[in-house]
Amino acid sequence: MILALLPLSRFVLGVLCYAHKRASRGLAALGWCIGVILSVFLLVATRDGSILTLGLGGWPAQLGIGLRFDAVAAAFAPLLLLLELAVLLYARKGERDPLFYALLQFLLGAVFALLLAVDLFNEYAILELLTLVSFLLVGYERRATQVWASLKYLILASIGMSLFLAGVALVYRHTGTLNLSLIADIVRARPNAPWIPLAATLLTVGVAVKAGVLGLSQWLPAAHSAAPTEVSALLSGLVIKMGIVVLLRISQVFPLGLLLQVLGTMTALIGVLYAAYARNLKRMLAFHTLSQIGYLVLGLSVGTPDALAGVLDYAIAHGLFKGLLFLAAGEATRAAGGGRFTELATNRRSIPNATIAALLLGTLAIVGLPPLAGFGAKAALLDSHPSRFVFAVFYLTTIGTAFSFAKLLPLFRWHRGTARSDRIGAYATLALPILFFIPLTVTALPSLDLAAEFEPLLVLESLAAIAIGTLLHRVLRRRTPRLPVRLFFLEEAVLAILIAFLVAAALIHIH
Repeated sequence: MILALLPLSRFVLGVLCYAHKRASRGLAALGWCIGVILSVFLLVATRDGSILTLGLGGWPAQLGIGLRFDAVAAAFAPLLLLLELAVLLYARKGERDPLFYALLQFLLGAVFALLLAVDLFNEYAILELLTLVSFLLVGYERRATQVWASLKYLILASIGMSLFLAGVALVYRHTGTLNLSLIADIVRARPNAPWIPLAATLLTVGVAVKAGVLGLSQWLPAAHSAAPTEVSALLSGLVIKMGIVVLLRISQVFPLGLLLQVLGTMTALIGVLYAAYARNLKRMLAFHTLSQIGYLVLGLSVGTPDALAGVLDYAIAHGLFKGLLFLAAGEATRAAGGGRFTELATNRRSIPNATIAALLLGTLAIVGLPPLAGFGAKAALLDSHPSRFVFAVFYLTTIGTAFSFAKLLPLFRWHRGTARSDRIGAYATLALPILFFIPLTVTALPSLDLAAEFEPLLVLESLAAIAIGTLLHRVLRRRTPRLPVRLFFLEEAVLAILIAFLVAAALIHIH
């Protein structure tokens, strides 16, 4: 019953937050406490690698709604609670109304429900709920740029979910079930069935629109950069990973190795290219979300247990340092009067030193400086992939990341007399796990021997990539290429989804 309470308690609290407006902040804090208690109980119960399952209503697995708390849910539950605490602390001094806290509870309840879901239709329904709540949160402040970004997100996500629903219908037509474990058994028994490539294409392309795969998720840079600060941190640190979770589930049923390798490579390299020449801090962070999603998709393309463990490890690390970066970027933008790098550098003295420290730590983590979260997780993910081509993609992306974040170097100077930050508690909530990520991961995921990643050669390779990226920025910073921007317009984005569908179908047939 605890499995059902994890998401249901959030939905109930969401209604109460809106109904009892004066108590909304207290109810949101209560939701976090309930989440901690239930999650700790489940984490302790599955510490030995066991899986907890629950069939609602007593129906058989073929027809009923099932819930499962496995390694994926166990990895994301702590990230969800840490990001939630950071957001609550960040918003404590703000003017967020009860609607914000109600939507926050609905969002987190949907995330918990998706982590526990084991059948395709429930995943579809929960992804639709996430889309609706995210749409409302992106446009929460009702600024023109936010409203348009949220509408574009809603339109493109609806197209993706329509494709996904068509795939769900096709799977049910040929298998008579939507339970992923049962579907996997049927696919293994009949690997050459003619319906499998089409179903795999519909499901993969549909969820890739939500997962932040470039060529399919052109809504992401505008939505993540225009959203309120707390929402940007949740979207990039947590919500975008739910598409990856569904993609992970699907990749364990259908053969998607070649398709995921192509999509991951494209997302990593093109995402970091646009990030390198972004002129606004939050927009650069949004493009880096695309780039980092490329890492995760490349890890999924391998499909081995070590690779999947590496994907989970990097997803958690990315959630921590990207959440920290977005929260710090929001306060820096507010203090400096704008988010362009020139404005941030000019008004450096108005930015609190605590915010600068948070930006610095997040920067060092995302570029992979040992022994922070980015290095350990990236090393674990890379170590699970035997391909030299993939190693080259990872290395080029790391250089591009260092190139991008070198634009923040003028900010990293300590000045006396700057304003005091009210968000130190929010920063510390995410900074501490980033600093102690490796010992925490070894404790939580003992199957990942991250201590072994501290080989001298691997450390030197990481430091060399950071140095090369920083040096290239100093040499090329005045040479700004004109990158095509129509790729992110709504009309071109719809066309890109259709082209990606045809390409995906061809790659799945080749595989």
